Amino acid sequence: MGQKFDTKEAFWNIHNNTTPGPGRTAAYIKTIKEADESGDPYARLHMRADMAVFVPFYDDAVKVLPYCAEFMQIAEEYPEAAEADDVFTVAREAATLSIILPQIELPTCEKMFAQMEKAANALKRSAIRRLHMIATEFYTYIDLEKAEEHYNLFRNEKIGMYSACNACEQHMKVWYTLKKGDIKLAREMANRIFNGGLTCHDIPWQTYAVFLEHYMDEGNINKNKAFVTRLIHGGLRDVSDLANAGTVLRCMPVINLQEGLNILQHYWKWTVNMWNQQALYFFYKGAWCCCRAASANGKEEILYPPQGLNIDNNTTKFFEEWFYNKAEETARKFDKRNGTDFYIKDLGRA
Repeated sequence: MGQKFDTKEAFWNIHNNTTPGPGRTAAYIKTIKEADESGDPYARLHMRADMAVFVPFYDDAVKVLPYCAEFMQIAEEYPEAAEADDVFTVAREAATLSIILPQIELPTCEKMFAQMEKAANALKRSAIRRLHMIATEFYTYIDLEKAEEHYNLFRNEKIGMYSACNACEQHMKVWYTLKKGDIKLAREMANRIFNGGLTCHDIPWQTYAVFLEHYMDEGNINKNKAFVTRLIHGGLRDVSDLANAGTVLRCMPVINLQEGLNILQHYWKWTVNMWNQQALYFFYKGAWCCCRAASANGKEEILYPPQGLNIDNNTTKFFEEWFYNKAEETARKFDKRNGTDFYIKDLGRA
């Protein structure tokens, strides 16, 4: 079985000596290699499970996908070393990634959810609740009847240690209700979040973002400018917040175009080598809205592409078309995979 590898010591070494972001991700990758070299199958599995939990909070979530796949392969080879908690954790993260990565074909997505369901059944009720919560979002883009089935199952399952935090669960209910078109109920449900009663790493920032997208769709952003300010000050922290940055950019032509262009310039670097396609879509859409507004004003602005993008032209007129093409390309990838027109319609509303 190989030499014993101290996973607790490795975990605290990572978290005490790195800051959240690419540096911590690199530390996890290095430690996983060391665990592999030790030959300890439990350590190989557990360190991958830890990475699947902690990296998505502060970095490009898709970076964990190869390690989730490796986890499943190792678990098949050493089932006695695969703890149920770790199996569920990795299956959960893999299933979640299927929402944001259209390159994963639908049959593969279904396989990920099947793996998660198997693990959830082993852990009982609260894990099953988490399964249906994630499946609700996944099928909202694909099949509204299936989404409704999963949503009802999610609500009927008991809360426990494997369900999401209360803030994330409430946000998902708000998000789903908003997607169904019940704006009044969604806003009522969001009051617990907006009043500060439910918060976590992602909430209320993602809740502000979904309402801002809706208000922009209906042309009602002026009444809700405070949401933009709050999102800028609290929800644009690192690369994991790229989608939030895109929503802010979409709003800025109505509020302060020049500030919007400054935000675009500052956070554009996060898109380089980014694999979270959903986050890229929102950023490209918002950046397009800013560049379009600049062109419409007849005042040509200069943008400086981040290092890694080899583009000679740097005018907002050029990037109006460039960002739109990127947003459309990404939207079509999602819709082709999902078999719907969800994203193209969303882009049309912008």
